[in-house]
Amino acid sequence: MKIPSFKNAIVYKATLPSQEPLAKHLEEMPYSPVGETEFSRSSFVPHPVTGELVTPITGGFMFVVRVDQKIIPTDVINEEVNKRISAIEERQEAKLTKDEKASIKDNVTVDLRRQAFVKSTLILALYHEESRLLFVNTTSKKLASLTCSMLVKVVGSIKTETIHISDIKNGLTTRLKNHLSGDEDAFSGFAIGNYIRLSRLADGKEVITYSADLNSVSEEVNDSLNTGFIVESMQLSLNEASFLLTDKFHFKQISTGSEYSPRDEDDKAGAYRNAASADLFIMTKAVEGLCSLLEYKGPEEASE
Repeated sequence: MKIPSFKNAIVYKATLPSQEPLAKHLEEMPYSPVGETEFSRSSFVPHPVTGELVTPITGGFMFVVRVDQKIIPTDVINEEVNKRISAIEERQEAKLTKDEKASIKDNVTVDLRRQAFVKSTLILALYHEESRLLFVNTTSKKLASLTCSMLVKVVGSIKTETIHISDIKNGLTTRLKNHLSGDEDAFSGFAIGNYIRLSRLADGKEVITYSADLNSVSEEVNDSLNTGFIVESMQLSLNEASFLLTDKFHFKQISTGSEYSPRDEDDKAGAYRNAASADLFIMTKAVEGLCSLLEYKGPEEASE
């Protein structure tokens, strides 16, 4: 399996135990192969480079989730189900009921699981203890949510919350409109990069992508925003960090300049820890800056 490096992130506010207690908890969900009739299995596994279940890094720690899932294409299931239904109906000279067809589909799914290919994925998670920011290295909301639910299962009562920004008041669309109208502080501290993706829903979904310096396409972007398009994602940078930020507050194509390839082959673990430490520090500053800029309030603050 490919060693995970920090390129994408869905970010949560979370209160996790410190390194040693957390490692004890993660031991409760160790790796074991997917059972013959199971569809998937998830586990906490040692980091493939450091060999540690919870790896200490500057400012916090990191851990790895492994997800094993059997791949069964829907059309393969449907083809086998239709084949069995046709054979039974022809033999009985009568149509099967809805419940009987559902039962056949269940049987087909179980049979196909026994011979299905297993896809394995490693998900890296970085945690900054002081800010309580949990970075889950994936673009999949489903896998990020799975990681959080696994933590709740082994740790018990922990608090996690998704960072969500109201686009009407403070989000990327509003900020970009303000920037194009001359507000120099609309993205205060952050530089706008050379990528903006806009979208709107009409008869279908319309998408416009600009891969150019904003100054050269500002009129076109402004016209689009004034005709119902919203910012789906855009490139921003802060000091060493650059990334695509989505309207869901997800991070893609993260680049921090961290070097995961060791110069000394005997210290791969050290090189990985150093790179992850830098990533955690840089992206924590970026997220804190964005939360301040976009006026993020957690549930407790919002209710005050």
